[in-house]
Amino acid sequence: MKLLALTLAALATTAQAQAQRPQLTAEQAAAHTTAAYLADWTPAPLADLAMATPDLVVKPGDSLQAAIDKVPEAGKGDGRRWVIQIQPGTYRGPLCIKDKVPLALLGTPLDAAAVVLVDNRFSGKPKAENEPSHPCWPEAGKTTIGTSGSTSMLVQSDDVQLLHLTVANDAMDAGRRGEAFPAALGENVGAQAVALTLTGDRIQLENVRLLGHQDTLYVKRRAPDAPARQLIRHSLIAGDVDFIFGAATLVIEHSTLLTRAHLRKPGQGGIVLAPSTPPGLKQGFLVTHSRFVGEPGINPGATALGRAWDAGVKAGTWVAGTSPSGMAVVRDSEIGAHVGPWTASTSRRAPDASRMTEFNNRTP
Repeated sequence: MKLLALTLAALATTAQAQAQRPQLTAEQAAAHTTAAYLADWTPAPLADLAMATPDLVVKPGDSLQAAIDKVPEAGKGDGRRWVIQIQPGTYRGPLCIKDKVPLALLGTPLDAAAVVLVDNRFSGKPKAENEPSHPCWPEAGKTTIGTSGSTSMLVQSDDVQLLHLTVANDAMDAGRRGEAFPAALGENVGAQAVALTLTGDRIQLENVRLLGHQDTLYVKRRAPDAPARQLIRHSLIAGDVDFIFGAATLVIEHSTLLTRAHLRKPGQGGIVLAPSTPPGLKQGFLVTHSRFVGEPGINPGATALGRAWDAGVKAGTWVAGTSPSGMAVVRDSEIGAHVGPWTASTSRRAPDASRMTEFNNRTP
């Protein structure tokens, strides 16, 4: 009887949360499809090792960055896609793909966990002022690495494919129950630790695992008006606070968005989506045909489906038409009982019912 009562309570919480989240009509939802978000981009065929010999092969003990550095710079190749095959193993250290010709990094098709690209940098990690935060993100003059500098892997290039592999940041993996953070850190102080940053257009991820806690996946634009279409399919993205965030036009299809439980205080969930869409743009994040699941121990409704990230805007200073205006649509997906309503933006304004919406979702 106790289990039945708990189940009924969870279902009631889920139904109440869904009722509080704005819903699109079928007519409105027709504008929020993968094809509409990708516009004139038809994703390229995914690199297939059975069809061509890779240009470079990296094995444990080799430097993956050295292999990436051998790929021609953008505009200097012969127009084809270069392929780097990565053999099973763990490759630790920051990685940078910057201004390269079309490129694919291939792991193991039958097991995305066989190839792990990982580092353990975090926002509050001290550094010397003249020390770069990251090979792709120098940011000298600061005494900590910062969120952008914490990323394990930064893709700052167009036409990149990441296939059948894991990108992780394990800096906060030792944390438990809101404790055991690195020295002088806590849940709200310098714990941002990005696994993967995508800055570019026509980027495809297929069968990848992105593992982190706060700020796992950072999707960016080179400039507010620069195209930044990024497509993630058949993948796992795991984290707790704002773990999918940024200003790009991002489509996530047929994937699992996992809210992690062990790092935060018992029962706490987090926030899944944190778009920072430039003002005036009608396409931010689209999550479709996917699953929102939570690890055991998260209270029903304790995870916000998302919030607008008002990047660079202090509380009470957001200006319509000028400040970022995060936009996200979640449709045709399964949303677990751990998920509650959208929540206030980072500058503390109320959720925008016209920019944070759903269509045709269901409970497990």
